[in-house]
Amino acid sequence: MNRVYRYVPWKIELDPLALPVYRADCVTGEETDCGEMIRSGGPEWIEEWMRRHTQETGHTRYCRTVTEYVTLEPPPGCERRPAIGETTPTLLVLPSRPTSGGAG
Repeated sequence: MNRVYRYVPWKIELDPLALPVYRADCVTGEETDCGEMIRSGGPEWIEEWMRRHTQETGHTRYCRTVTEYVTLEPPPGCERRPAIGETTPTLLVLPSRPTSGGAG
């Protein structure tokens, strides 16, 4: 049985069902970080918290992160992937790391 594998350029899309998570940690300190942090639903809240924390403590160094949830969407014409055990003439595969080309 012959199988054909081809590269499929999946698109990364923001997940419409999940909002991004914003977080800021105060990392001011010489031996240990301050440890204060905030998680919020929006970047404006994070920025306002950092301003207030700086006014109250004088701390000016923060680690700000944004976590986004994404989905991988196949290109048009490849609307679904084969189920396990399903035989199809063309199998969709994700790109992998380059190999040495040796026999496996």
